[in-house]
Amino acid sequence: MRKLGILSYQAVGDAMAGPAIRAWELARALSADLEVVLFAPEDHSRGDPGFRIEEFGDGPLEERLERCDALLVQGSTLERRPDLGALDCFLVIDLYVPLMLEALVKYAGAAEKEQEQVQGHVLMATWDRLAAGDYFLCASERQKNFWLGWLAAAGRLSPAAFAADPTFDSLVGVVPFGIADEPPEKKKDVVKGVLPGIGADDELLLWGGGIYDWLDPLTPIRAMALLRQRRPRARLLFLGARHPDPKVPAMQAYTEAEELSRELGLLNENVFFNDSWVPYDQRGDYLLEADLGVCAGRAHVENRFAFRTRILDCMWAQLPVVTTAGDSLSALVERRQLGLTVPAGDAEAFAAAVERLLDDDGFRRDCRRRLGEEAGNFRWSRLAAPLRRRLAAVDAPAAPADHHARLDREKLWNIVREKDAAIEELQSLAAEKDGHIANLQAMVREKDGHIENLLQVTRELEERLERSLGRRLSSRLRRLRGRARGDERHQQHGGDDRR
Repeated sequence: MRKLGILSYQAVGDAMAGPAIRAWELARALSADLEVVLFAPEDHSRGDPGFRIEEFGDGPLEERLERCDALLVQGSTLERRPDLGALDCFLVIDLYVPLMLEALVKYAGAAEKEQEQVQGHVLMATWDRLAAGDYFLCASERQKNFWLGWLAAAGRLSPAAFAADPTFDSLVGVVPFGIADEPPEKKKDVVKGVLPGIGADDELLLWGGGIYDWLDPLTPIRAMALLRQRRPRARLLFLGARHPDPKVPAMQAYTEAEELSRELGLLNENVFFNDSWVPYDQRGDYLLEADLGVCAGRAHVENRFAFRTRILDCMWAQLPVVTTAGDSLSALVERRQLGLTVPAGDAEAFAAAVERLLDDDGFRRDCRRRLGEEAGNFRWSRLAAPLRRRLAAVDAPAAPADHHARLDREKLWNIVREKDAAIEELQSLAAEKDGHIANLQAMVREKDGHIENLLQVTRELEERLERSLGRRLSSRLRRLRGRARGDERHQQHGGDDRR
């Protein structure tokens, strides 16, 4: 195993969100042992990282990628570039974000038909990834259980694969998000006494990262409303209100957070939003100025399998944390007393936890010490070890079980292709059916028009008949009345003759 390609679907540079950071840091951690090339849509140079960076667009990539012995891709990369699944190299797929769970939350407010379409699309893309990959990464043991279930359903936990590796560690590796090997260094003041409304002696609560729909920024804001009178110097700063990629719009959660802050009279008084994304190399200044880190999730399935990477930044800066319970890292915060956890959606408990950490200097100092101890377990250089070992084994002669696993993969690809063909056929039938329905609807409309015309003609005939009959009856009555008057006169004249 000599050359590793890492494909990031987000730009790398000064301002990076989680996926780009993960691609960058894994490339740096593995470059000591391998020749690493990071492929990214844009490269805003960040100095000499120790590995090569190549930009790519929408054009062909196969020729460049085929020179790699292994390729690591993340998220929806394979969906955007399905040709990558056919490359003759060892394919590593990073599943550290369960996209189908995020989609459930993100589209919960959409129309039911749109929700079903989005979820169906995400699920089919997930099946494609599970069929294509040789090795999969996830962020926690909890996520590993989740993905083993998926892989079992996809037929990847075959008897041959079990015989070769009963643990399936050679199929799924736990490689969490990490932190830099070097601790942060203060370079300049960036918040206290710098941002309007935040004084040098204020108590700073820092929400690191973006405001996404699967998170809960409203509970910390409501907690600030409860703390306003008791702690007038408390300030909450949302560090990354907007995504660094301008093509990614602000989510509904951001709009709701800003509206609630304004409604409670906290906006730019006790609650602040940084509308620009803090450069990756400058985030340490913000973390080191903060008194507490805060994070909040909602009580739903995404939270259970989430890996809240923003808590790791707090660990890196030894910043005690107040967070809601439910995800893997909040369980670590609670178990190792790295801060305090509270129930999801409980603003009073959140406010009480903030006050305890701010008031109890001894507890806060102990939290910092334990955060420093725990940080060593999350260095990128250490976390990359399972991937490093798996890539080293790629050069080993393939065992028969591995050969069968490869055959299973081909079978799965055939299933995927058959599925795609079946979907196309169904779509064609549906389009044909829609055409027939449209024709029938046109015929029904035409028939309805004929019926309406017939009804109109019938109504006109009835009116004419009524008018005609009316005239005939009137004429008949006049004749009858005239005849009656004639008979009466005749009788009168006949009577005179008899006298």
